[in-house]
Amino acid sequence: MERKKIVDSVIGLLRREKFSAFIVPSRDCHCSEYVADHWKCREYVSGFDGSAGTLVVTVKGAALWVDSRYWLQAEAQLEGSGIILMCEGAEGVPSIAGWLTSLFDKGRVGVDASLYPVSALEALIGSLAPLEVVATGDIFDELWSDRPPMPSQPVVSLDEEYCGLRASAKLKRLRHALSIEGDAVYPVTALDEIAWLLNIRGGDIEYNPVVVANLLVEADRATLFVDDSKLSVAVIHRLEREGVVTDDYSRFDDALSRCGGRRVVFNPASLSWRHYDLLRLCGAVTEPEKDGAGAVTAMKAVKNNTEIEGFRRAMVEDGVALVRFYMWLEERIIAGRRPTEWELGVKIGELRAASPLYRGESFAPIVGYKANGAIVHYSAPQKGCKRVGASGFLLIDSGGQYLCGTTDITRTVHMGEVSQQEKRDFTLVLKGNIDLARAVFPEGTRGCQLDFLARRHLCANSLNYLHGTGHGVGHYLCVHEGPQSIRMNENPVALKPGMVITDEPGLYRAGKWGIRLENVLLCVEHSSGAFGRYLAFEPLTLFPFDVRSIELDMLTPAQRRWLNRYHDMVYDRLSPRLTGKEKVWLMGKTKNI
Repeated sequence: MERKKIVDSVIGLLRREKFSAFIVPSRDCHCSEYVADHWKCREYVSGFDGSAGTLVVTVKGAALWVDSRYWLQAEAQLEGSGIILMCEGAEGVPSIAGWLTSLFDKGRVGVDASLYPVSALEALIGSLAPLEVVATGDIFDELWSDRPPMPSQPVVSLDEEYCGLRASAKLKRLRHALSIEGDAVYPVTALDEIAWLLNIRGGDIEYNPVVVANLLVEADRATLFVDDSKLSVAVIHRLEREGVVTDDYSRFDDALSRCGGRRVVFNPASLSWRHYDLLRLCGAVTEPEKDGAGAVTAMKAVKNNTEIEGFRRAMVEDGVALVRFYMWLEERIIAGRRPTEWELGVKIGELRAASPLYRGESFAPIVGYKANGAIVHYSAPQKGCKRVGASGFLLIDSGGQYLCGTTDITRTVHMGEVSQQEKRDFTLVLKGNIDLARAVFPEGTRGCQLDFLARRHLCANSLNYLHGTGHGVGHYLCVHEGPQSIRMNENPVALKPGMVITDEPGLYRAGKWGIRLENVLLCVEHSSGAFGRYLAFEPLTLFPFDVRSIELDMLTPAQRRWLNRYHDMVYDRLSPRLTGKEKVWLMGKTKNI
């Protein structure tokens, strides 16, 4: 009933302002994937708290679009709200534009101009014709009476021993790439890009060590617009030594409005329509970047040697914690103890926190036992979640933020006797994970060209999964990072040496179990010769797969060799950090098959 009242309040505003509909995305005004509580407007109205989804409220009702990761979660959380669930990608489900144009022959559709980047709003305008798209301000300043304040966590500097390159060097490279000279200006509004460029980190968004700020790069200096209460004297001085001055977050709009007549290079995929409009109104000479991903994103995606070594170090820290966690879990189950899914998520974070390099989780842990494992982005509640026993699959997807890197790992382990169907399902997923990890491919290959390697064994048995196979991973930054990806959808970005990406095929049987197996991979050079340059993957993640769940006869000799080599590496890298008892446990889990 409470959600229905909130929806009705939005509808009341629409009628008053003569709108037919209003679209509420999941973004903040920096186009972030994950957002601070202040910007969780979609969640406030709908009650759905997944990281991705778009709410559309019309004068005739409301609907929420979510992808396959969230179908089951959204169905449960929308119950009683009166909001229609739209399972994006399912047969017969209309797009947002299709739904709205079927409801209205004409009318005004409102969007918050600060939440839509230029390219997204231009696409929306085209798709909604003949409906008129109207860019507005933030309507929730009026509607949300107890709205959380803006985040205010302190800014910290990341030492060069972890980032490998000074901020001044990164800014110099950026200026050269975009010809920022003379009176030219380049605004940076994506939070992870700012954090990476300036070697700063923060805590303004849960799980993402970023700072809510904006950056204006000019030929002779850069200005960081940030709430000055977040800055220590030491951080200010360090930024100044790198050629960066600071100003208040609220003054960024004024700075853009003073760019009249100047050449302003911008990224249409991240600069908000509101900021773009300020530039147009003041007479700036706007120039969209030619690279769709943006220069900073492209630079950030290819890790330098220090960052790569940092990832390897972070994986050791993570692997040690995981050994201790799964040992602890086995001991509890053997003793007849039945920890809850939620308790497991807490425990794995506690064990990671033993590392002096640990800085928190990289996302909320996904701990799904038996049928809950089939909910792709399941979030176990503290009260009422399942207790884990001595049977069935347990899927745990978790990760950590370390000063030297970010981790993301999924393992599915069986807690009892494995049935033949469970072994078959598990092995089909594992074969896909291994085949992708073993890939050797020519330079210029895109992720969509490799995606089928992870799916082909499933597809041969008329099975599949609907989420992507791989996403980029930030270096002590966002666990989801572009521009590279491995998925069925076309992405024009080619994989390059130095890119870090996940390998995570899965299989989900609703009401029974879910299986996902995920490693983080580093793209490396494999060879070069008369036929060009070839690339491959180096596995970074260090933890064994559940050998008990494998149907060994289904693995090819090459797949067995890869798995044995991988398990040998896991033991060799982790064992120096383990106790005698832990070494014995890990040796048993990594023995050759």
